[in-house]
Amino acid sequence: MAYFVIFANTNCIPTPFFHNSQTFNSKILVGLPIGMAKSVSNAHQTASPATPSAATLLSFEAFQQSFSTLVAHRTEAQSPAPCYLIYTGNQSPKPSEYQSHESFVANSSAGAYVVGKPKPAKSAIQEALTGFNESDIQCKWILLNTSAIAKLQSDKAQFNTLFELAYSLEKSNLPTQLAELNVNSTPTSLSALLKIRWTAAINYYIKANKNIHRWAFMLLSVFAVIFMTQMSKTASISGDEFTQYTYSKLIANYYLDPVGMAIPIDTNELKGQRMPTLAKALPEMGSDLATIKDPDRIMHVYGSSFDTFTTILGHWMGTEDPMGFRHWWNAIFGFLAIFYTALVVKFLTKGSWLYAWVSLIVMLFMPRFFGEAMNNPKDVPFALGYIMSLYYALKLFKSGSKPAWNNIVGLVFGTALGISVRIGGLLSVAIFIMYAGLKYIEKIGLPAFLSFKWKGFSSTAIFLVALGLAAYILGIVVWPYGWTDPINNPLESLKEFTNYSVSLRQLFEGKLYDSDLLPLYYLRKYLIITTPLAVMFGIGLFAMLLYPNRKQFNNEIFLILFAAIFPVVYIYIQKSQVYGGIRQILFTLPCFVGIAFVGYHWLDAYLSKINVKLKGAILGLVLLGTALPAKFVLANHPVSYSYFNELQGGTKAAYGEYEMDYYLASLRPATEWFLKNVAEKNPNKQYEVLSYGMDHVKYYCRNQKNVHVGYTRFDDRSAKKWDYCIFYNAYFDKSRLNSGEFPPKGTVYQQMVDGVPAGIVIERPISSPDGSLDDYEGIKAIEKDTAFARGIDLLKRYAQADPNRSEIHFYLSTAYANLGQLDDAIRSAETARKYYPEHSRSCFALHQYYVSKKEYDKAIQVMSEFIVSRPRDGEGYVMKAQAQLMKGDAVSGLNTLQEAVAVNPMDYRVYGLGAQAYQMRKDVTNYNLWVQAAQIGTAKTQIDFQMGVEAIMTIFESITGTPLDTKKYGLEN
Repeated sequence: MAYFVIFANTNCIPTPFFHNSQTFNSKILVGLPIGMAKSVSNAHQTASPATPSAATLLSFEAFQQSFSTLVAHRTEAQSPAPCYLIYTGNQSPKPSEYQSHESFVANSSAGAYVVGKPKPAKSAIQEALTGFNESDIQCKWILLNTSAIAKLQSDKAQFNTLFELAYSLEKSNLPTQLAELNVNSTPTSLSALLKIRWTAAINYYIKANKNIHRWAFMLLSVFAVIFMTQMSKTASISGDEFTQYTYSKLIANYYLDPVGMAIPIDTNELKGQRMPTLAKALPEMGSDLATIKDPDRIMHVYGSSFDTFTTILGHWMGTEDPMGFRHWWNAIFGFLAIFYTALVVKFLTKGSWLYAWVSLIVMLFMPRFFGEAMNNPKDVPFALGYIMSLYYALKLFKSGSKPAWNNIVGLVFGTALGISVRIGGLLSVAIFIMYAGLKYIEKIGLPAFLSFKWKGFSSTAIFLVALGLAAYILGIVVWPYGWTDPINNPLESLKEFTNYSVSLRQLFEGKLYDSDLLPLYYLRKYLIITTPLAVMFGIGLFAMLLYPNRKQFNNEIFLILFAAIFPVVYIYIQKSQVYGGIRQILFTLPCFVGIAFVGYHWLDAYLSKINVKLKGAILGLVLLGTALPAKFVLANHPVSYSYFNELQGGTKAAYGEYEMDYYLASLRPATEWFLKNVAEKNPNKQYEVLSYGMDHVKYYCRNQKNVHVGYTRFDDRSAKKWDYCIFYNAYFDKSRLNSGEFPPKGTVYQQMVDGVPAGIVIERPISSPDGSLDDYEGIKAIEKDTAFARGIDLLKRYAQADPNRSEIHFYLSTAYANLGQLDDAIRSAETARKYYPEHSRSCFALHQYYVSKKEYDKAIQVMSEFIVSRPRDGEGYVMKAQAQLMKGDAVSGLNTLQEAVAVNPMDYRVYGLGAQAYQMRKDVTNYNLWVQAAQIGTAKTQIDFQMGVEAIMTIFESITGTPLDTKKYGLEN
C-alpha cells in the first residue's frame, strides 16, 4: 500500500480565529494511504507557562512619543518579552481585561499582539465590503511585546490613531488574539466605515509610507498589470481556444436567449470545432444545448466560467477582436494569480514586503506561467482560484474569534472560481477543510483531540460545511450542465476528469509517445527542467533547512507545501494522463514559489545572525537568477512557454528532446511576417495559404482580402495547391527535426526561440523550369490518372530540389509498386522511413511489398518497429499477424493478435485472423469462439451482433484479466 507521509508541526502560537487557544508542543504524523488517514502523535507536552510580566500601560499619545525607543534595550534572549498595553481614552483598561492575554504576548519571541475590542454589531455586509466593522474601528487597547514593536519599526510604520496601529499590526501577519470586551460598539454608517478604512489604507500605503519595500511592491504590481495586458495584445490564440470560445457561446445563450440577447451561432461553427452531436441537436434544443453532454469534445465537463464571462462581456461591448479581448482578461487573471502568490509569500515570511515584491518579480518572469497567462482560459483562471482560496484560508483562520466576512467572501469566491472552471476545484474545499482541522487541533490541544474532547467542534464543522456548500453552489450555478443536476452531473464530470483519456503524440526525451503511455515521471521531470533555477534553488533550500527550522514549520507552511505537492502525487498515484508539459498542474506553480521563498527566508535568517549586513543579500542573488528567465520572456514572446531551464541546457538543447510549441503560439508571428512581407506588399495578387492550424491563421488573416486560408497536414502538403504554408513545431519526432525535414526546403521565415525554429513560413518550392508544380502534378498523376511513369518522372525531378520529403518518396514507392518494380518501391519506401520513421503509410506499404516478395521476416520487422513507435495503432498488429500467419507461425501470430485485442477489441479483422490461427493449430473450441467474435463485422441481425459482442467480452477478459468496458465502445446506453 502506498503512503503519502506528512509532518504537520502544531507547536504554533494560537491564532485569534480559535480564541483563547492553548499553546502546545507536538507534532502530527499523518500517513495517508489512498482513501484513508491516520493520526499518531508524541505524548502531549504542555508548554510551561511563563511567569506573566506586568504590562507597562501607555496612552496612545505617550506610545507615539516613545515608539522609536521602546526596543532599544531588548535582546533576543530576553524572555518573557516586555509587554506594553497601549490604550486610548482618559481611563486605562482594567487588569481583568488583559491579564489573561499577557502570557500569550510575553512568550512570543517572534512578536505577538492582542486587540481589545467592544462587541460588534451585526454588520456582515459592511464588513464584507470594507474588511472591518465597528468594533475594529472602535478598538480600546492593544497589548503587544517589544518584538512586535520592532516589527513595526522595521516596517517604518506610521499611525495617527489606535485603529491605524492595529491596521499596521494586522499587515505584519504576527500571531494575534482578540479580547472581546464587555461593552457594545457604537453603530457606524457604512460611509463612515469606508472613510476611516480608506484613510488608514491611504496613510499606510501612500501618505505615511516610508517603507521602500512596500512602495516597491505597489509600483511593481502596477507595472506587472500594465506589462501583462500590453503583452497580451500580441499573444497568440491557443490550441483549444476556438473550441472553448464556440462552446462558451452555447453557455452564454443559455442565459441571454430568454432576454432576447442571444449570440449568433450555427451548426457549421459547431461542426468546424468537431462537435457534430451538438450541431445536430442545435435546431431542436436551441439555448438548452448547454445542458446536455458533448460526447465529441467532452466540453460539458468544463464550467467554462471565464470563457462565458468574456464572451458575454465582449458581445455586449461589441468587440471586433474577441480573441484579443479574451487575452486581455486572461492577462488580468494571470496578474491576479501572481499578485496573490506574492501575498501568500508575504504571509509566510512574517509580513515581509521585501519578500513580497521579489516573489512577484520571480513569478511574473516564470516563462511557463507568463506564456500561459496570455491565452490559457482554463488553467490560468483555475490557478487564480486555487491560490486565492489558499490565501483567504490563511487569512480567515488567522483572524479573530469571529471569522471576518471579507475573508469568507474571498475564500468562497476563490474556491468557486476554481470549481466554475473545472470541477477539480473541489480540491480547494478539501484543502481548506484540512487546514481548518489542523487549526482546530491547535485550538483545543492535541490531548483533548485524541481524547475526543472536541469542544466547539459542531459549530466549526457547520461553518466549514457552509463554506464548502456556498463555494460549490456558486461554482456550478454558472455551469448549465452541472446546475441541471447539481449532484450527479458534477460528480460524473469529476469521474470523467479522473479517467480522461486521449491519445496525443508527445515528444519526450527524444521519443514520441502516445500521451497515455508517457512515463510516470513525466510531470516530475518537466517540473525540474522547466522551473527557473531561482525557484528550484529555493525549494532545495527549503528541503535542506526543514529540519533545522522544524520549530518554524507551522500549519501555514504545511498548507502551501501540501497544496503544491499533493496534486502531483495524486496524479502519479492515479496514473492520470498528462501532456503538454506542466499545463495540467500549472496551478501548483504559485505554491512551489511560496515554498521556495520560505527556504530563502530561513537562509536569510541564518545569514543575518552571522552578519547583520548579510540580511536580504540572498534575495539579490534570487533577482540575478531571474534575469535569464526574464530575458527569455522578453525575447521570445508569444512563445515564452516553450522555456527550458539551464539544467536542461536551455530551449536550444531541448530541441528534438521535448515538445516546444504545443499551443500553436508561433503561428501568430509567422503569419504576421507573411502578411507584412508578402500579402500586404502585393495587394492585387491572391494567395493560397495552408496550415495545420487553419482556424488560427485564418483569424490572423481575417482583414487581408487577398489571402485564402485552407487546411493541410505537414506531410500532405504536396498533394494540394498552395503558395505558402505556415506550420508550428509540435508532434515531430527527433529524427525529423534533425534530418532536415523541419524546417523544410522553401522555408522563408522561422520564428526562432533560443536559436531553434518554432514556427515557419514555407514558400512552395518550384522544381520545374516552366514554374509548374511537379510535386502536385506528380501525385495527381499517380493517384487519379494512374499515369505512374509520368508521376515518377515529375516526383524524381521535384526530389532533386527538395530531397528530404517522406511524402514524395512514399508516392514514388506506390508508383513503382504499381509498375511491378518492387525493388525500387522498397528502396523509395525505406527512404521515406529514413526521414519519417513512423510514417504509417510508408510502413504499411513497405510491409505489403515484402509480403508480395514473400520476405515475411522483413515485413514482420517493419511492423514490429512500427508497433514500438505507435503502440496504440491497431493496424500494425493486424498486419504483423498477417505476415506471421503467412509465414506459418501460428503461435507468434496468436501472440500478436492477443496484443491487438487489448489495444482495439472491436476490430473484427483481428478475430478473423485469430480463427485462422486456431484452425492452423486445430483448436476447434477457440476457432468457433473467434469466428463468433468476427461476425460483428458481417452480422445481419441484432442477435448475431450480440453473440459476437459476448464472444469478444469472453476473449478480452481471458487475455487482459479485466472485463471489457462495453460503455467505452458504445455497446450500452
